Amino acid sequence: MAPYDHGAARRDAAPRPRTGVHPRGTEEPAIARAARTSRNVIAAAALAGAGAGAGLALQRRAVRRLQLRPDPYAGEPFGSLRGRPVPVRADDGTRLYAEIDGEDRTDLAIVFSHGWTLTQDSWHFQRKALRGLGRLVFWDQRGHGRSDGGARDGYSLDRLASDLAAVIDATVPADTPVVLVGHSMGGMTTMRYADANAGLIGSKIVATGLLCTSSGGLGEVTLGLPALVARTTQRVLPRALRALGAGSAGIEKVRHLGRDGSMLIEDLIAFGPDASPAAIAFAEQMMTETRMDALIDFLHSMVTTDVISDCAALGAADTLVIGAENDALTPVEHSLKIAGCAPSARLEIVPTAGHMAMLERPSVVSDHLGDLIERARKQY
Repeated sequence: MAPYDHGAARRDAAPRPRTGVHPRGTEEPAIARAARTSRNVIAAAALAGAGAGAGLALQRRAVRRLQLRPDPYAGEPFGSLRGRPVPVRADDGTRLYAEIDGEDRTDLAIVFSHGWTLTQDSWHFQRKALRGLGRLVFWDQRGHGRSDGGARDGYSLDRLASDLAAVIDATVPADTPVVLVGHSMGGMTTMRYADANAGLIGSKIVATGLLCTSSGGLGEVTLGLPALVARTTQRVLPRALRALGAGSAGIEKVRHLGRDGSMLIEDLIAFGPDASPAAIAFAEQMMTETRMDALIDFLHSMVTTDVISDCAALGAADTLVIGAENDALTPVEHSLKIAGCAPSARLEIVPTAGHMAMLERPSVVSDHLGDLIERARKQY
């Protein structure tokens, strides 16, 4: 089989200037960076909440500026790549949706787990770049995309490992080695699976790739806001939304009416500077289509769980940890912590990108994943 083509993957890159770095290579002071992020988040929230008059006009102007930004991925058919659908049943009976690309391949399987408020289609560029390297498996987490919602108490980190286990059992032959790749909550899914199945790590699970994720401490992430405000918001907001009735007609109507504002917040919180407007709009669309109860309860579980994983089991497999320079949701320090807990881990930081690195710098992410997959193939 032909080796992974780095050149082909890099051709779809959109090189952009680094941010957070001052002339002569000096780092932007942390206080200044936090203040800038804080101003952006507050401004986005104000724009998103504006209902009429001057506030609405400001929001519209901000959206126009975003849409006029140079866009290397304008016209990209996001969400158009499909594989063979495979029905999966979780151990509690919830129907999960999965797809397989390259189902004839039994030499190596790569299972991709997406992040919170996304779908399997968030791996659009990697799905395109990595086809041919093995059996590729993509699935939608419960309450996301084409998967069904779980029980009212079914959206928690405790559920992630068993859902991934059900997907692997339904899509991968018993004797086929597996590479697990996860972004954000999908990375937590991978780590939880490794914790629950430590005996399979290094044998059945030969490698793991963790992108912009966290092993714990998300309750301390401030998004640049004052720490007390951030912690209060993270803990109180999910409870307040639960009390209003997650998924109620009223909340769903507000979600869809405020999509311009939510796209601005998506840009400022989930993406790095100068990200593709088309990619931002696609991410916002996936978020809007996520079940509200899944959105709320998974968020609550993530920010209230102090230790998501101790990462110890990862040391038995080839582990790649990818962080992003401008990730406000799972800051680089979280990637450093994971890599530090797994002595064999390789750590890569994607410059300029934010939390959605696989949509912002797809070639860089695909290159790193391609290398991981090729190492796994040579080893096994």
